Amino acid sequence: MKKALWLFSLWVSFICAVFFFFYGYTGLTIGWMSFVVLAVYFGMCSKAKDVPAIFCSIIAGLIWGQLNFVFIGLMNSIGLSAAAGMFVGITVMTTITMGLHLTVLGNTLFNRLPFIFACVALTFSQGGKNEAGLAFTLIAGLLLALVCSLGESYIFAHFAQQPEAQKQMSEATLKN
Repeated sequence: MKKALWLFSLWVSFICAVFFFFYGYTGLTIGWMSFVVLAVYFGMCSKAKDVPAIFCSIIAGLIWGQLNFVFIGLMNSIGLSAAAGMFVGITVMTTITMGLHLTVLGNTLFNRLPFIFACVALTFSQGGKNEAGLAFTLIAGLLLALVCSLGESYIFAHFAQQPEAQKQMSEATLKN
């Protein structure tokens, strides 16, 4: 198992280095955001089969981020201070976003709320601008996570042999 963990660590490090080497040619300066996608991907124990739902949730998060800016701007235009507009905007828009994605959209491809939150936050980090660069970077980050995940599957399938007794115990635990 330790060998597999070290190989996986090397794999992710190498793939991230290759990714950032090529990302540097895009002219964009927000490559660090790819690590947010990678962190959420692994934090949710995502696998390759989850990529379509994650992709849809990333797009939804970018849209919600823009809608947040519009709503907060609307609150400011009716006379609320910047702080009050932000407070009302975040309260209303987060309630709507969570409510819709946890209920109505809960059984659809738009149900990965942590990715939606991450993308809203990253939209705020850009002041609601640079949406094309942000979308490109986040989707590229998803592809990075997918490649890391595929490597994880291969490495653990081939280098993480469990002793027979441990394997039987794991199987018995899964059955219960």
